[in-house]
Amino acid sequence: MSEHPRKTLVIGHRNPDTDSIVSAIAYAELKRQQGWTRVEPARAGRLTPQTEYILRRFGVEPPTFIPDLLPKVTHCMQEGAPITVSADTALWDALELMDKHRLPAIPVVGRDGRYRAFLTHNTFTENIVHKTDPHRKAIIPTSLSLLARTLRAQPLLTFDADAVVKSRILVAGSTAVAFEQVLKTELPTNAIALVENRASILELCINHKVRAIVLTSGLPLSKEFFSRARDAGISVLISPYDIASTVFLTLYSMPVGTLSAAEVTPVRPDDPVRDVLPAVQASPARALPVVDDGGRVVGVINERDLYRQPNVDVIMVDHNELSLAVEGLDQFPIVEIIDHHKLGNFPTHDPIDFINRTVGSTATVVACLYQERKATLTPAIAGLLLSAIITDTLGLRSPTTTAVDRDMAEYLAGLLNLEVDDLAHDIFSHASRLTDLDTDRILGMDSKEYNECGVTFTVAQIETGTSDELKPRLHGLLGALDAKCHARGHFFAALMVTDLTALNSTLLVAGDPRFIAKIPFPRADGDANVFLCKGIMSRKKQLLPLLLEQLSALLGHQ
Repeated sequence: MSEHPRKTLVIGHRNPDTDSIVSAIAYAELKRQQGWTRVEPARAGRLTPQTEYILRRFGVEPPTFIPDLLPKVTHCMQEGAPITVSADTALWDALELMDKHRLPAIPVVGRDGRYRAFLTHNTFTENIVHKTDPHRKAIIPTSLSLLARTLRAQPLLTFDADAVVKSRILVAGSTAVAFEQVLKTELPTNAIALVENRASILELCINHKVRAIVLTSGLPLSKEFFSRARDAGISVLISPYDIASTVFLTLYSMPVGTLSAAEVTPVRPDDPVRDVLPAVQASPARALPVVDDGGRVVGVINERDLYRQPNVDVIMVDHNELSLAVEGLDQFPIVEIIDHHKLGNFPTHDPIDFINRTVGSTATVVACLYQERKATLTPAIAGLLLSAIITDTLGLRSPTTTAVDRDMAEYLAGLLNLEVDDLAHDIFSHASRLTDLDTDRILGMDSKEYNECGVTFTVAQIETGTSDELKPRLHGLLGALDAKCHARGHFFAALMVTDLTALNSTLLVAGDPRFIAKIPFPRADGDANVFLCKGIMSRKKQLLPLLLEQLSALLGHQ
């Protein structure tokens, strides 16, 4: 059993058909059975009505919709739970945490867990300098519980210990006379006096009713002064440090919520890297917090992270060309390709597993891999694979159908106790009805872009139960096809409407009139851009070779 620690997406081509969707679902399940715990199917476009019906029939949820794979913040974030501190954490504790984990910054959260501010070494330094300015009075917001924690002090007496108060820090390092003059000019009720165990100084602190007394050097308090302090409602802490160290640490008892940069705007996991990078580079720590839609911190992104390879691998199914892939896929490591189409020009950075077999459906390849690797085929997966084989081979009647497709279809039908023809009839009766779809949906449902003979063009295909549905939509579809062709600068654009009952197709074409004139099919009455393609059901094996032949002949004479 193989393992793959990184998150992996299994995804088909843009404008996915049933084969593309089913192959992603089934192959992701196969990889899970092989020990890949972080693999999930994805899709790059809307589901067709046919695919929606098949998923509902077999009780399977659609893959996650991913409109693009342009690198986003979530693709570069370091994994694991983010390290945060609450707004009422002492500065000293926060700095210890940053030092332990070598963090340039740390998000500050409120009691509700939502982001409040960003503590960086820069903002901390600026605030400490402001608080310790010798030209200003040392006034810091702190609580007695934070002070006790920071000093590792013994709380002898505490009153209203958790209240954060802007406190004047008084250091009794001079004479009693000088200290009394200081007390007379201050607001003693908000004062925290840092003192050695000197009776004269303690007397003054109690008489002037300071908020708290911090005895330094671990010196005890006499019973007399203990009783008087208690009666006066004065808190008393015993610091194990000398007076210089106590003064220093007292400044670090401030809650980080008062020292952090509240103006730092967080980013979201889905923000594109290209948009976030300038803001990260301009931030004080060259880092920014990342929050979810609820404002809760999910990580921190720094400049170095944004230049890392994305933390997601990709397995491509049912295609192997970048022109057909979801936008941005080339920015991610490709680890496998499972397909049944012609080879495209697709370089990879490392060797990969590339399985490409000459069969009518990628679902056939995936089903064979289940057999080869002795994996379990659940009824739901078997039903999806059989449905995809049926739809991609047009009920095993397409010229692309092989003996392997037929054998695998019969095998899967046997597991399900179904008849292939019965399921095919059921699926095609729920085929895309032109009357139920808007024009843009029809043109984009199974549209593939090609680059051949030095030009770009698109060929879309849609199945219908009867070609009669086409007639009322003909003018609108041609107009939209022409507009699409010109908007994208394509040489031509075509729509192949396949009648699943008559086993024929109608071809609508817009674009270069010289090319349209060379299309080797009879024209429908009264329209030079509509062609009747009797017996043509396969875009890949029947239509494209004919179109490419005419395209090559035309461009070769220019």
